[in-house]
Amino acid sequence: MHYGIITFGSRGDVQPYIALAVELIQQGHSVSIVGNENFTDFVATYGIPFYPLPVDSQKILQSPEIAGILKSGNVITYLRALGKIIRKGQAAVLQKMVGDCKTFDVLIATPLTVAWVFSVAECLNKPWAIVQLTVPSVPTAAFPYLGLDFFNAPVYNRFTYRLMRWLFWKEHKKDIQEQRVLLNLPPLEKPLPEKIDEQQVLQLHAFSRFLLERPSDWPAGADITGFLDLKAAGQSSGTEHAIRQWLEQGTPPIYIGFGSFPVPDPSVFYGILEHLLNHTDERYIFCQGWSKPTELPQSSRIFEVKAIDHSWLFPQCKLAVVHGGIGTVGAGLRAKIPVVVVSVLGDQPIWGRFVKRKGWGTHLPFKKLTAQKLLHAIRAADQEAISTSVQQVGHMMEQENGAAVAVSKLEAYFKTPAQLSRMPTDV
Repeated sequence: MHYGIITFGSRGDVQPYIALAVELIQQGHSVSIVGNENFTDFVATYGIPFYPLPVDSQKILQSPEIAGILKSGNVITYLRALGKIIRKGQAAVLQKMVGDCKTFDVLIATPLTVAWVFSVAECLNKPWAIVQLTVPSVPTAAFPYLGLDFFNAPVYNRFTYRLMRWLFWKEHKKDIQEQRVLLNLPPLEKPLPEKIDEQQVLQLHAFSRFLLERPSDWPAGADITGFLDLKAAGQSSGTEHAIRQWLEQGTPPIYIGFGSFPVPDPSVFYGILEHLLNHTDERYIFCQGWSKPTELPQSSRIFEVKAIDHSWLFPQCKLAVVHGGIGTVGAGLRAKIPVVVVSVLGDQPIWGRFVKRKGWGTHLPFKKLTAQKLLHAIRAADQEAISTSVQQVGHMMEQENGAAVAVSKLEAYFKTPAQLSRMPTDV
């Protein structure tokens, strides 16, 4: 069977699906990935066919318009500005996506491509499923939507999901209906989440069950698999000899990195790094990611890298200061080190509060960041109680193989009569 994985966004929105693709290939399937064009070289290193969409997410996030919004931390403004930019090229993206997906037997949507794939699958009469990495949106009475977890009561919990679904449809209805016009499809008469429920689309949540247990009132098509760890799926990346040498020259360092989110206010942040060097004896690794290059404080106790394999580096670190994307948080927990989440926007504050509540680290919004507050957050996370808690959850997470579980569930789902009836006759 030929799986087409359609993803979009940052490296954290691509790397886990490479792990899924590798596992699918090991189980005898063909797999291709469709994604934004700036990941062409990255995906190619794993030997997986890649179909680039005419969008460069790195350039978008590094644009002056988005940079200013990241500095403010306003998620609504960010999403609207991002949507406006993407909307300009939506016709070309959809045309390319439809052309690419014609050759696939089944489609896999990711969090940022659900609306597109829903309509593309309908247009091409292809079965599809969702594999998502972020906050669960499947309604339950067991816990509230994590962004609204002010208290826990069954009636309130279910209300939070209704509210979020209403907000989603209010914000995205116009775009989704315009997409359907471009694909010559009739407009949706019901909100997209309701249509997904009606189709009983498989929804896999690719994070650890030790973060959240699967609620007993979820429908049969919703499940939790464990993280899609690239190393667990059979791939690993090394690091340069210079980094190895530096690591061997002293105590385990503190990792600091914001991944694919550019540092919102470089002048403030690099001043904070200098403060940390002047007021602690710690060593630091700074991962530049998609932040624009700039001159770091000069010190033998700081080492800068462009990108790094977290599964290799984190076990050699004392703790990790990260932006709070769930993939990076999961990498820290699997490495059994405390996590300090300095959240920018999106689901990052949600996971930051979650980490703090679980006793696995601390949380500090970037817009409130100062040198003293970051130093306090690091020292608060570097405590024996937190270290013990992280060790416990890390050991439990080691027993999971999210990619293998996800593949097993996808195989079972796409073999069901309801799904087979929607597949091409030559499959």
